[in-house]
Amino acid sequence: MGNRDDKRKGIPLLVKAVAVIVISLLLVPLVIFTALPNMFFGYGSSETEAITHMTEQAMTIGGVYTSLEDFDGTQVDSIVTSIASEYEENGTTIDKIEVTSDFEEEDLLWLIAINSVAHQQDLDAMSGEDVRSFCTAHLVLTPFLDFLTGEGDATTTVLKIKVQKPDPDRLMNRLGFDVQAKTWAGAMFEVLRDSDALNKYSSYFEGYRPSYEGDTSYEGGSGDIEHGESHGSGIDTSGFVRPGTKNNLDLATYAVQAWQNNWGYVWGTYGNVLTESLFAYKLKQYPDGVGKYESFIRANWLGRRTADCVGLIKGYGWLDASNGAIRYGTNGMPDYGANQMYQSAAVKGEMSSMPEVKGLAVWKPGHIGVYIGNGYVVEAMGTKYGVVRTKAAGRGWQGWCEIPYIDYIKE
Repeated sequence: MGNRDDKRKGIPLLVKAVAVIVISLLLVPLVIFTALPNMFFGYGSSETEAITHMTEQAMTIGGVYTSLEDFDGTQVDSIVTSIASEYEENGTTIDKIEVTSDFEEEDLLWLIAINSVAHQQDLDAMSGEDVRSFCTAHLVLTPFLDFLTGEGDATTTVLKIKVQKPDPDRLMNRLGFDVQAKTWAGAMFEVLRDSDALNKYSSYFEGYRPSYEGDTSYEGGSGDIEHGESHGSGIDTSGFVRPGTKNNLDLATYAVQAWQNNWGYVWGTYGNVLTESLFAYKLKQYPDGVGKYESFIRANWLGRRTADCVGLIKGYGWLDASNGAIRYGTNGMPDYGANQMYQSAAVKGEMSSMPEVKGLAVWKPGHIGVYIGNGYVVEAMGTKYGVVRTKAAGRGWQGWCEIPYIDYIKE
């Protein structure tokens, strides 16, 4: 970084002599970008649990970092979806959604560097969802409606949302960084920028990048897929045992209802009705993950409620049982991803130890479902499947957990 950039950022950077030492110290966090564990530790053949775990964690975080180049399209997506849905629920039909952002790659590198320093470069202290949440939490979204008049006085209602990038210096001040922490973040930013790490090493982490298509690993077998017999878009809470609380039994009832009504699967949704404007927005945001299924989604899911796997659970968490509205981030339920939801659980175990309790979550890396009892799971499986019922056995689930922020009660 030149002198002009130093002054513009207002971040004290190391002189060249000290930079050599700092870069050597950065080797541990930079393992995320250089695949050093595979080269030096041999992750695939290692018998040392600590090394294997460190490498797996580094690869996971690396996959998140290399996918963050479009994170304002993936993480901000849930908030945009919520804003659009709330307007629709209040009687305003949105014809078009436009999201603009002044976020650039250097801004992303600053967030990565600041996030790493905030966690003291401790890979165990970070999860993929934490990284995305950190980045999203420090952006500002400003929505407003624009009414465009066309031929014959026809009016097009456009929901415009501006995503504003954070200022690195202000962000570090807000996080309480001292001079040393700011220096460390500045040095890491320089290394990431000058090495072009996001682009140069992205291929190493391809298998760890998030999927927008759901659990595509399903190939049949003992867990046959069952679809529901209805196609309703209403949410009936009359069968809830405790509608004023968030509990496992009502979650199971909610999940069964989503299955019976054949909810669809679209990335970043959580029980919302997939309107034409919302679908058009997601096609633009995810031209590969959603776009390649455009014809299928349009034919099968448009105009119906949809969710992704963890969105099925979050939708219940964000549901207002008194009126059926689902509002982002409400009722104390965080915007967790599948892995973070499992990792955050205080009560969990391997599948062999799973008790017969409705409303438990079943989990495998990147995917999660709701156990509904008698050996069955309801899951938002993927774009081609929607919300389905499957047998718990034969699906490759690796663990179960009590979902955080949901009370577990006996039947």
